[in-house]
Amino acid sequence: MLAFLVLAVLSLAVPSYGLDDSGCAALGGTCTDYRYTTCKAGYVTNKCAGDTYRRCCLNCDATCQALESSYATYDSSCAASGGTCKVTSNYCSGSYVSGKCGGPSDRKCCVPSSGGGGSNSIGLSYSSCAGVNMVLRDGWGARPPKYTNAMHTPVSQVFIHHTTGSACYDQDRCSSLIRSHQNYHMDSNGWADIGYNFLIGEDGRVYEGRGFDRQGGHTQGYNSVSIAVSFVGDYTSRLPNQAALNAAKAIIDCGVQLGKVTSGYRLKGHRDVGSTACPGDTLYSHIRTWSHYS
Repeated sequence: MLAFLVLAVLSLAVPSYGLDDSGCAALGGTCTDYRYTTCKAGYVTNKCAGDTYRRCCLNCDATCQALESSYATYDSSCAASGGTCKVTSNYCSGSYVSGKCGGPSDRKCCVPSSGGGGSNSIGLSYSSCAGVNMVLRDGWGARPPKYTNAMHTPVSQVFIHHTTGSACYDQDRCSSLIRSHQNYHMDSNGWADIGYNFLIGEDGRVYEGRGFDRQGGHTQGYNSVSIAVSFVGDYTSRLPNQAALNAAKAIIDCGVQLGKVTSGYRLKGHRDVGSTACPGDTLYSHIRTWSHYS
């Protein structure tokens, strides 16, 4: 009887939220590691099971999405400083700065700290890299990863891939295609995230996949010792345009500059180490002329 009373008292003393994700679900939100995904409507703490990094991302409904789009038209000052505008309950690897973003007062510019700060690769900055027009994960609407494995850098190998399928020539179309590739990798293949470290659109932009600091899922047997740069589209019978080729070289050079890729790295096509036609006959012939190909 005494044991029953003790258990009853303890059950009253323990809050229902935080033991599982029901508190977040009751708000219509989703529990995720807030370091890796920007939540447009903001995060709420103490509604999710797990460690302190796992927080409740509130749902951004149609009204929220429309407001966010209108706010974004005033975000150019933040973008020019290499930052990202978001509600301040989101993770920021550097510091929040006021007066650079559209929208309410709690929507501020997250400016990466010196040498650091992407939405995916925490503590890493691309803003100092010449020729890199980077779209971070939240910029193309990435899903949070199921889990992550840290990459030991610098890596000494770079693999070139192509996604196959349609190419893209503007950020909206590239983002849509990359989301579909991520969905396929995660839902059909059962992978933790989109497989590539970076993707290249024929809009000349670099799209952050797993970044420099996380192991990819792209080249069997080499994922822990290499990065993969994948061109969006099928390059069996044609080359990517010059803007895309330049962007691919720029992100590799950026990796060298940031100490994530060795200066004497070896470049290969996916087919060099696997039974595949990737990255397409025409693109493969072209990368064999690049100085680090071996």
